[in-house]
Amino acid sequence: MTKVPRGFDFSFLNDEEARKILQVLERNEELQRAEKDRISELQKTKRDIRWLQGVTGEWFEEIQRKKFCNETDVSQMLKQPLTYRLRKGMAENDPMELQASRSKTTANQRNPTSISSRLSFRSSFASLFSFRKSRKETLKLQSLGQKGYDSHSGPPVSVRRTITQAKIHSSPLENPRVESAFVPRPTGMREGSGMPPWDASLLENEFFQVLDDLDNKLAQEQCPSSVNTTTPLNYGSRTQFSHFYSRGNTHGQTLFKVVIKSLSPKELVRIHVPKPLDRNDGTFLMRYRMYETVSEGLKIEVLYGDEHVAQSPYILKGPLYHEYCECPEEDPQAWQKTLSCPTKEPQIAKDFASFSSINLQQMLNEVPKRFGDERGAIVHYTILNNRVYRRSLGKYTDFKMFSDEILLSLARKVLLPYIEFYINLGDWPLEHRKVNETPGPLPIISWCGSFDSRDVILPTYDITHSTLEAMRGVTNDLLSIQGNTGPSWINKTEKAFFRGRDSREERLQLVQLSKENPELLDAGITGYFFFQEKEKELGKAKLIGFFDFFKYKYQVNVDGTVAAYRYPYLMLGDSLVLKQDSTYYEHFYVALKPWKHYVPIKRNLSDLLEKVKWAKENDEEAKKIAKEGQLAARELLQPHRVYCYYYRVLQKYAERQSSRPEIRDGMELVPQPDDNTPLCQCHREGPFRDEL
Repeated sequence: MTKVPRGFDFSFLNDEEARKILQVLERNEELQRAEKDRISELQKTKRDIRWLQGVTGEWFEEIQRKKFCNETDVSQMLKQPLTYRLRKGMAENDPMELQASRSKTTANQRNPTSISSRLSFRSSFASLFSFRKSRKETLKLQSLGQKGYDSHSGPPVSVRRTITQAKIHSSPLENPRVESAFVPRPTGMREGSGMPPWDASLLENEFFQVLDDLDNKLAQEQCPSSVNTTTPLNYGSRTQFSHFYSRGNTHGQTLFKVVIKSLSPKELVRIHVPKPLDRNDGTFLMRYRMYETVSEGLKIEVLYGDEHVAQSPYILKGPLYHEYCECPEEDPQAWQKTLSCPTKEPQIAKDFASFSSINLQQMLNEVPKRFGDERGAIVHYTILNNRVYRRSLGKYTDFKMFSDEILLSLARKVLLPYIEFYINLGDWPLEHRKVNETPGPLPIISWCGSFDSRDVILPTYDITHSTLEAMRGVTNDLLSIQGNTGPSWINKTEKAFFRGRDSREERLQLVQLSKENPELLDAGITGYFFFQEKEKELGKAKLIGFFDFFKYKYQVNVDGTVAAYRYPYLMLGDSLVLKQDSTYYEHFYVALKPWKHYVPIKRNLSDLLEKVKWAKENDEEAKKIAKEGQLAARELLQPHRVYCYYYRVLQKYAERQSSRPEIRDGMELVPQPDDNTPLCQCHREGPFRDEL
């Protein structure tokens, strides 16, 4: 008597639903056997053991055993009666399908194996660059469009700026349903009792096609109209060491493509290239992510047909490392030069003007007493030998995940100075002592500053998180927003727009103004917490996607509890920002000027309607200010600029320490993540400095 496997009873499914589940399971069996053949061939080669562990998937199997050891095998979730019913139905419709299913099931029982899920590759080394179509090429595209070609899919011709390298965090790809990735092979390919001969390039192409399908699916969910004029991504064969994005015309002919490949034909490299972000002004933002170290370097080609354009090709000399490769550059000056870090940061100079010397013992004595009570949000950090140590002071320190992650990411990239400091994870800046007071102010590091405080400012946790997560590609990160700025300026709704919580009374005034002047302003509160009694009077607006904000020409930026952290996102769109006068600021505000990058409005919003009317009557000037603000934000908020800013703050702080940093009682090591999948081959041999 055959033992019935344990599992859930899916008998409530109809035949079609159950059949699809069975097809997915059978397809998985096919891939398992193909993977086993691939591994067998690889193990016959005499290659480095670490290389073999990476390409055979042993690293993933180990992680899988640790993380999912108690999980039920999905193939055992179908009870035998349902499986029998399905196969019986299949036999009646297609005897060959039944034969193939039986043979595959038998083979799988004889040779049980597991494969590494390539969809869980993690990497966040990303490089990004932009290029612009010239007027000549734009006219050429228009002529092509008149001949039946897609007028949106044209060649990039001139580079807007040099390639900018930035190492940024990327979480694993999500796993939304992608139907095309799991379509079973036609019956004709299942004849006999086995699979066709294994083809490495076919399997590799299928892997990258899955990545592409995921990108397309997520992009469609966020912005359906943005992908209608773009053909599916096309990736080169693994054996050619190249993967590329292509964009074609309506006849399927490839016009524009970006090819990224290793400089060494002997080097095996996995690179994923998402769709470019079309900024709708003749420029595109390209991003790619690596899955292992590139020793020799990369060659990036921007092609129109077979011709190089946009000053292509670009050569990035190696070695190049992915995000999780712990291989810090030991020369900070060289690292900053590579990232083109600015020589001056006015806000940093202003912040440290109050602190010619930093007494660590004084900080140790005073900070816990003044700011580390039960309601505190302070984290005490020490960095020694590129290792990060911390202790929490106070109850509200959960946001240390953002400060932890950026510090660990920096430590993987560059040798950090020995330093001991305190980060305020709360909203409000803390240090309000004057410079001439006794005792004087303490250099508390915060995410937001104010005119009446002395805190040292870092990029907000929101900007930090966006930088680390920028390679997701379809989330509201600072890069993705640039490719989803809504309709062109002339087609935007001529109203000022606002959505947000009730975190400041002026926001309630904004909604009242909207009710009285709906032709000029569309404002709504999406959540009530501080002024719950006002919900009945003002109403509650529905949540909308942030990309939909840019359907409106004018964006109203009003403070929340402190500076509104949406401001950098609004600046990166192509709408005019009407910014409320505020005592609060973020790290980049110092570079912005009213009437050049934004239109100022009074604190009490008394001139808001007047400014909206001005913008409508002076459309060209409003458009010019919006564009200037957008260009400034693109420059100031690039990922590499955020890393530069963090490093420069730590550097300036360390230079002013009057005593030696120490690992204090209660501190714990913040470990580097150990669940990353890409392989790291560090080519730097110099030892770290000895710990103090």
